[in-house]
Amino acid sequence: MSEPKLKQTVLDLQDEVLKMVKKPVNISFKEEKKGWLASDQAQMYLHDGQMQLDVYDVTAPNYTVSHEFLHVLAMGQNVPQINFLMTTNDPNRDSKIMTAGMELYDTVLHLQIYPQQRKLGLLDEEIVELFYKGLLTQLKPEKQGEIDAWMVLRTVKLVDALVLFDGKQPQAEQKLQELYPRCFIAAEKLYAGLTERKITGPQKIRAAIVKLWRGFDDQLSEWGQAPLGLNDFISLEPVLSERQTRLEISQLFEIYHSSLQDNLHFKPAYIVRYKSDRQNSFVIPEPEHDKEKIFRGFYAAKIGDILQQMHIDYLLR
Repeated sequence: MSEPKLKQTVLDLQDEVLKMVKKPVNISFKEEKKGWLASDQAQMYLHDGQMQLDVYDVTAPNYTVSHEFLHVLAMGQNVPQINFLMTTNDPNRDSKIMTAGMELYDTVLHLQIYPQQRKLGLLDEEIVELFYKGLLTQLKPEKQGEIDAWMVLRTVKLVDALVLFDGKQPQAEQKLQELYPRCFIAAEKLYAGLTERKITGPQKIRAAIVKLWRGFDDQLSEWGQAPLGLNDFISLEPVLSERQTRLEISQLFEIYHSSLQDNLHFKPAYIVRYKSDRQNSFVIPEPEHDKEKIFRGFYAAKIGDILQQMHIDYLLR
């Protein structure tokens, strides 16, 4: 198969990524062409000291490649990153939590990325139609009055679809509401909360992520399903002021003893949560001895010192 020819606009984005990561950026195209789009049709990762982008489906290569590049560039634009540092000791449940949490996190970033792609001429009506086809292909229609195992995936995908549609696809929205009535109403509610204020800067982006995760879990509870515990399971990079880095840990954070384990030492995990929103900022393993003394010292330490000692990244606002 001959490789797809990428537009100069996309190649320019590749150059921007190269300048940011200061590593070679390679693209590998597979042969599949499903004729619809989804969020899992490409993956970018570090391999042998180089950035590797694997494109698994070439239905719309310019869209797909540019989308992945814009996600990487967002990392250099003061966007709080996420980490998965815990385990439920059930690989399937871990995977479900990580997939839902990551897709909702990406949806917040898409509030900026989709408009960027539109501005660059890489997201048009044809791309929207391909994504719409992808939704119909991937999502099983709801059965009347039934709460089933598909509720999580449907709702995650529909929230992102509403961000993509940007209020300009009433016919598509109507069809999705017919096929997935309960999940569509839930997605509309989450989307309304996400877009009620303009989201700019790392602090507001972080707040939007926290709010979306919590709102999603609240919705699962309303349906009588077990919440995923996204705000506890996923660590979200702190956003602090210079002044806050000089405060003691106890002034901004609290230690929460979780029922989960950290996935490095497989010991009981202690979540360091931001007091104001109870969001997991980072995780510490259970101390082997003198637990009370160690935690007292931890609470009294300066935030900046602890983050540096533990090699925990944070953003300055």
